[in-house]
Amino acid sequence: MNFIAFLAALLIERLMAAKLHVREPGWLLGYVRASLRAVARAAATGIVIAALAALVPAILVGLVLVLPPVAAHPILRILIAAVVLFFSLGPRDLKREVNDYRALLARGEAAAAARVAAEILEHDAGQRRGPGLDSVAEAILVQANNRLFGVLFWFALTGPAGAITFRVTDLMRREAIARAERSDAAPRAVAVGELCQRLHGVIAFLPARLLALSYGVAGSFEESFTGWRGYLKGESGHFFDANDRLLVHAGRGALGARWEGAGDASERAGAALGLTEAAFYVWLAVFALLTVLARIP
Repeated sequence: MNFIAFLAALLIERLMAAKLHVREPGWLLGYVRASLRAVARAAATGIVIAALAALVPAILVGLVLVLPPVAAHPILRILIAAVVLFFSLGPRDLKREVNDYRALLARGEAAAAARVAAEILEHDAGQRRGPGLDSVAEAILVQANNRLFGVLFWFALTGPAGAITFRVTDLMRREAIARAERSDAAPRAVAVGELCQRLHGVIAFLPARLLALSYGVAGSFEESFTGWRGYLKGESGHFFDANDRLLVHAGRGALGARWEGAGDASERAGAALGLTEAAFYVWLAVFALLTVLARIP
């Protein structure tokens, strides 16, 4: 069922390519912000409150799926799962943003390109150096996990409940870090931001490592593994909060000469995007194979 729902979600995304703004998390941000206020007030039990807040939408989705009218109709279950997955992805389309960024650079519109670059960079730890040759391309390797692969991993493993949980933790992380960086930030804002970063790091831990491995499969495996070893030497002590740096190390290695030989920011961003797309097809093939094997008696 999950693989069919996955294909249906991709179809919905294709059909609504011009209307992806409907996936902007405005409808969920109110809940996320209220949750962050509760986390800030909770002090020592903040991590428990944050984890519960991340699970509430998943519980609601699970309850909908076990309702008798839904449980009795497989097609309805698939449709609901596909819609939940569609809204859990993104929210913005990474490929479209990268293509816009590259087109603006090609036209010499540096200021507009910088604005798109800021959207790609968001608030990922280690990706706040500003738009430059490395930072945008590296952020693409990270954002692929936050926007797509992490959602797909948990959807394949636990269904729509897992997909929406990943999206909620990502929204909590981004919103908490954005609040912590404001000039009028509350005293506990930094602590809440770090807590949400760790919570998201836990749920992003496994998909980040599978994606890093996929970068190697889709690119240069030997050089990707060398990059992974570089991560283990210098940054593995960060554990859950270093998912992004692992993806950068592995992705840069997988690109090999294409990364080192890139002439400008646009070319390097294009190479990084191409790697994420190749990794997506690796995941799609594995997902399809597992679905077929699961059907074999």
